[in-house]
Amino acid sequence: MERPNAVFVYGTLKKSHLRGGLWPRRPVRIDRGIIRADLYDLGPYPAVEEGDGWVLGEIWQFVPADMPETLAVLDAIEGYDPRNARNEYVRRLVNVSFDLGDSANHQESAYAYFMGTPEVAKKARKISPTIEFQGQLVAAWPDALSRIPQSLAEE
Repeated sequence: MERPNAVFVYGTLKKSHLRGGLWPRRPVRIDRGIIRADLYDLGPYPAVEEGDGWVLGEIWQFVPADMPETLAVLDAIEGYDPRNARNEYVRRLVNVSFDLGDSANHQESAYAYFMGTPEVAKKARKISPTIEFQGQLVAAWPDALSRIPQSLAEE
C-alpha cells in the first residue's frame, strides 16, 4: 500500500490552535475534511476513537519528502511510539472526505491519531455532532463546552 502524503488533525494541531505552529514543514495545502469516528473531549484537547459518527478537522497535505520528518515530530507530540504496546495516541490510516470548493466530494488517505487507551473514552465527554458539512452532521472540537488551552502549560 502506498503511504499517504497527508495528515488529518481535529484538535490542537489545527492551524488556528495551540499546536498549529509546531509542524516542522509547510503543507502544500490545508483543507477542511471529515473522517468516520467518534470525538471525545479530554479537557484541554480531544481524541477520536473508532465509531459511527463523523468528525470535522483539517487535512494537511505535504510533498512526499516532508512526510518522514512531519510524522516523527507529530508522533513525539502525540506520545506515539510504534515500538510500544501502550501509547497515549496511535497513528492510523483513515479515509478523509473533503471539499475543494468545486462542488465535488474528494477522498484521500491520510494519517490520523486515535486514542491509544480506549478506556479513557468511557470517562470522557463524547462531543455531539452539531455542524453540517458535506450533507453530514459532524462533531467538531472545540464545541461550546470545551476548555481551550491558551498555553502548553494548561494542557
